[in-house]
Amino acid sequence: MKTIVMTIMLLFATGCTLHQKSTLSKVEITQKVDSLMDEVEKFALKAEFDALKHGRKLTNAEITYAKSLGIKHPEKVRVQFTKDFPIPQNKEVLKGFKELGYDSIFLAGVTYGHGIFIKPSWLPNWLYNKDAILAHELVHVRQVEEAKNYKSFMRKYLIQAFTHEYFEIPYEHEAYESMKKFKGFTYDN
Repeated sequence: MKTIVMTIMLLFATGCTLHQKSTLSKVEITQKVDSLMDEVEKFALKAEFDALKHGRKLTNAEITYAKSLGIKHPEKVRVQFTKDFPIPQNKEVLKGFKELGYDSIFLAGVTYGHGIFIKPSWLPNWLYNKDAILAHELVHVRQVEEAKNYKSFMRKYLIQAFTHEYFEIPYEHEAYESMKKFKGFTYDN
């Protein structure tokens, strides 16, 4: 039963939309992404700023876990619980994000730099585990930290997302693999 619940949670609670990879060639996808990168970066930096301003700090247990993932600056991470994710104002960026399932009712978490947004879910508590979603999103924080810069991370992520089906996106695959090993946060009294 635990395996079934975890599988269902992996499929739905963290945002799986099972989007299909684009029919465009990799060259066309790269050109499309490159043409929007300035607007994507502007949106993502604003979203990160909002999370950093309004989100909560990680707990000690979450910081310990973040460090175990290799996050260099867990003290910078902020988590904002919100009913709505930030929406790009640029129509082309919004269209691209929607193609990737950004407006899916199953999307439960997104990360912009050190800012994490987690949305409450209509799913039952036994299926929706916000700690596991946070663990998944923390992997994305580490991925951003490891990138040359934020813009290069976003570019690589978007190209991967348009050229792979959801579970084949290397960045997502890594986050899901880490999440499957997640045992929960150990809270000190």
